[in-house]
Amino acid sequence: MARVAAITSDKGGVGKSTLAVHLAGAAQRRGLNTVLIDEDGRVGSSLRWARRAEALPFTVMAADDVKPRRLAAFDLVLVDTEGRPRRRDLRQLAERADLILVPSGVSALEVDATRELLEFLTEEGAARKSRVILTRVPPVGRAGEEVREDLREDGLTVCNTLVRAYAAYQRAAEQGVLAHEVRDPRAAAAWADIEALAGELW
Repeated sequence: MARVAAITSDKGGVGKSTLAVHLAGAAQRRGLNTVLIDEDGRVGSSLRWARRAEALPFTVMAADDVKPRRLAAFDLVLVDTEGRPRRRDLRQLAERADLILVPSGVSALEVDATRELLEFLTEEGAARKSRVILTRVPPVGRAGEEVREDLREDGLTVCNTLVRAYAAYQRAAEQGVLAHEVRDPRAAAAWADIEALAGELW
């Protein structure tokens, strides 16, 4: 059976789909046959990304195209959920996912929304499978480290790796590729963050 990891958030603008695409790429490079399922039927950021150049090294599927038989060949199923999913959908997610990844920026509004989402997941018995990932972290300063420690003091599980805010991710989205494939002076640093995060998760 493939392992199922879902990426979800209660706050827009935290780089959920950017994280989903790049984690899928990193998992594939680590030898895991990976499929990314885009469940956001309204926006479909992951699907749009894949269609720009059709050069991603893993499979991307729309939720409507998913069949259990098609998933049997994969080692890892990554689910890019819709933005701000309904609580009913989150309950189902808590049941079917082996790992729930919650990206969060470091602003007070983003952190508050993340805390509320983790409280709900805890109530649903999914605390042990939930991980906060700090994204869009300023490359300069200690904002990411400070938020990470604050959340840990609240009893939340937060990944060590901070995914810093680099323009390479935006360029990758525009070209339909991964960050390490774009011509950008910070592309290597952006990809190093993803590789480090993937090492924590898989």
